Amino acid sequence: MKSTTLRRSNITREKIQMMEALNDYNRQHQDEEFYRAQNKTRELDALWQSFGIRTQRNEKAPQVYFVTGFICGVIVTLAIVVIVSLLINISTPKDDMISVPKKSAVETTDFSFIPADSAASKPAAVVRNQEYTVKSGDTLESIVIRFFGSFDMSKVIAIQNANKMANPNALSIGQKLIIPMK
Repeated sequence: MKSTTLRRSNITREKIQMMEALNDYNRQHQDEEFYRAQNKTRELDALWQSFGIRTQRNEKAPQVYFVTGFICGVIVTLAIVVIVSLLINISTPKDDMISVPKKSAVETTDFSFIPADSAASKPAAVVRNQEYTVKSGDTLESIVIRFFGSFDMSKVIAIQNANKMANPNALSIGQKLIIPMK
């Protein structure tokens, strides 16, 4: 710069030298940043190309994963249901199994350690019918279970016959039922 220009602008030579040094410094670093940016883009391009090739070969559609997961879920659910049903069937007694008939105390003619005199002196137990008043929520099935311990259709029919009921579902609250205890 010319000295006349310097005087007019009130800029000293030291300030000019400092600005030129700053300008040179910026040029050097801009060049370095430019080359660094170019190297980074080259590296990123190379990485992206190799990444893109891999994903195209191994990429599967999300539907494939969904269908595979659904099929596996169905298979596992069926396996659990089968195992639980087998465990339930094993643990519950079957009605079809051969059961030993129960002998009543009166019918037994087996050998007894009790002397005949004391056995003959006891009177036979008299079987009486019981009376039951129907409550809210009672059914013939629940009444049979309450009196006999388990459900038996023959006992339901016996209660119907003893009470002369046409419809076993027509129970009314407060109705008195005769329960045959044979």
